[in-house]
Amino acid sequence: MTTDPDAPATTALSYGSGNRWTFTSRSGGPTQTEELALHALPGGAEQSDGYLPDEITAEDLWAKWAGGVAGSYHNQHPDQFRPGEIPIYWTVTRPGMDGIFEPPPHVPSHPENFLTHYTHPVNAATEERLNWLRLPVLDREWNSTEAHKGGFIQQATGWKPSPLQPTMDIRQIGAAAGLYVPPL
Repeated sequence: MTTDPDAPATTALSYGSGNRWTFTSRSGGPTQTEELALHALPGGAEQSDGYLPDEITAEDLWAKWAGGVAGSYHNQHPDQFRPGEIPIYWTVTRPGMDGIFEPPPHVPSHPENFLTHYTHPVNAATEERLNWLRLPVLDREWNSTEAHKGGFIQQATGWKPSPLQPTMDIRQIGAAAGLYVPPL
């Protein structure tokens, strides 16, 4: 480890926007070159589908959702989830959320994943193999201009998961954001 204050950073950051990846369908489809990203959906967050931002605020939808799911996964699977902990479901997609919706590899709950259907992506410019942990996680919003599925979570808390993070703790995130935290 260097102590030179002018040494280059060694931390690997998320790939920036505009990175394009080349991969081919394993079913004989065409080779594609696309920008890829990760989409995260915490368990139960699809409840936002029944609302619009002008009907309910992100904070009120958080309280409704957190109160409904905070203990449910632990109650159903006590060996898998702690109280307040819920799963995060991941999808590899394009930034516009169109055309590609496959679970990323290395997520144990899915027997099939992106690599089941496509070759391993390589950077179109450098030919570097894709590091799944460096794909950007899409921002999700819940406001007067956007109503993304589950977007109320990021809008209310300012938080989004790290790439491929398997769970989130509703009580920890809610408390850190100063929001309603359900009793367990």
